[in-house]
Amino acid sequence: MAEENKAHDEAKAKGKGGIIPWVVVGVLSAGAGSAVPMFLPAKAETVKAEGETAVVEKKQERKTRKEDEPTVFVPFGDPEKDQRVVVNLNEGRMTRYLAVAITLEIPQSLELEFPKLLESKKAQLRNWLLSEISDKDLEEIRGAAGQNRLRRAIGEHFNSVLFPDGYDRIHDVLFEEFNVQ
Repeated sequence: MAEENKAHDEAKAKGKGGIIPWVVVGVLSAGAGSAVPMFLPAKAETVKAEGETAVVEKKQERKTRKEDEPTVFVPFGDPEKDQRVVVNLNEGRMTRYLAVAITLEIPQSLELEFPKLLESKKAQLRNWLLSEISDKDLEEIRGAAGQNRLRRAIGEHFNSVLFPDGYDRIHDVLFEEFNVQ
């Protein structure tokens, strides 16, 4: 019996000795795994924000206007009908809508060809505009800051659709009417 207890105690000691190294290895692995990103921040940011960096680079590539270039203003909308775009806002139970009349500032050199280009893409641009505004709630469009964010979003999208070559030809988006009811 004494021999059996001795063999059992030896097996138990080997078992404990076998677990401790595995616990130590596990703790060290977890620590090393969480510390690796600290040693490789540039690569981690590139992988993490790969889609975002492409957008930033694209925005930096877009060319803007020359300061001394004369401009003209072209309304967005149907000149024979009401030029407003009316959209229901995302306000839950309350029904609110935004009526906007938009005018685009473009270089004078595009004055003759721009209306044709705008007309060819008007359905696509209007659809995007309706979707973009209908996702907004009153707080997102309130005040000058909200209007400026919306103007920038419209300008960026219109430029990317109408002029995919990377040159911004729509210099500004102006609201002739901005009514929330």
